[in-house]
Amino acid sequence: MKKTIILWGLLVFLTACANKEVLVPEANVTVVEKVDNWSPVYLFFVQKGKDTLADLNRKNTITSTNYIFNIDKRLPMRLVVPEVTLVLQKKEASPHKSEVAQNYFSYSDTTARRLAFLNVQRVKFVKGKCPKGLVVNVSKAGSVRILEQSVAMEDVPTFLAQLPSDKPIQPQFQFDGDMTYGAYMKFRIAVQQWAIPSMGVHWFSEDWFE
Repeated sequence: MKKTIILWGLLVFLTACANKEVLVPEANVTVVEKVDNWSPVYLFFVQKGKDTLADLNRKNTITSTNYIFNIDKRLPMRLVVPEVTLVLQKKEASPHKSEVAQNYFSYSDTTARRLAFLNVQRVKFVKGKCPKGLVVNVSKAGSVRILEQSVAMEDVPTFLAQLPSDKPIQPQFQFDGDMTYGAYMKFRIAVQQWAIPSMGVHWFSEDWFE
C-alpha cells in the first residue's frame, strides 16, 4: 500500500490507498515521537449529501504489531468510537496478537513540523453515559463541568486534587458525542501533561461518549 506524509503549512495530510486523504489533528507538542513495528488504520471523512460518514480502512493491519490510527479530525466522536472499538476488538480476539503491542492515535506537531503520536493503550472507549463515580463532563467545544461547576481546562488538575476523599479518586471523562476528533485529541493531549499524584496511573482510564 502506498503511504505518504505531506506537510503543507501547518496541516498534515496522510495520503493512503485510492488517493484518499486524512486531515489529522494538530498540537504544539510531541507526546511520542516514534513508533516501531506498526500497522496503519485509516478512518476517512466522507460526506454523502447531508450525512457525514466514517470510512474505515484496516486492510494492512497485522495484529502482532502496534496500531497507528490515522483519523480525520473533522469526524465526530460518535462515529469514531464504534470504528475504533471494532478494530481493537478484532485485534484482541486474534490468536496472533502481541501482549506488548500498543495502540496510538496520530497527529501533527505544528511546532516540530512532524507527525507525532498519542498512546491510547490504557484508554477504554465507551458509547453511553458514565453510570457512576466522579464524572468530568466535556462539551462539544471542550468546556468542562465537574460536580455542576464550570472549571477551566487548566484548573482541572487542581480542582480534582483538592476534592476531599478517603481513598484515591478515579474520575472519568464524559464527552459530547458530537465533539470532533480534532477537538478530542487537543483535549486528550493536554490531559497527558497533567500531574495528579494522588490518582496514580489509572486515572481517566475510560472515555464515555453520549
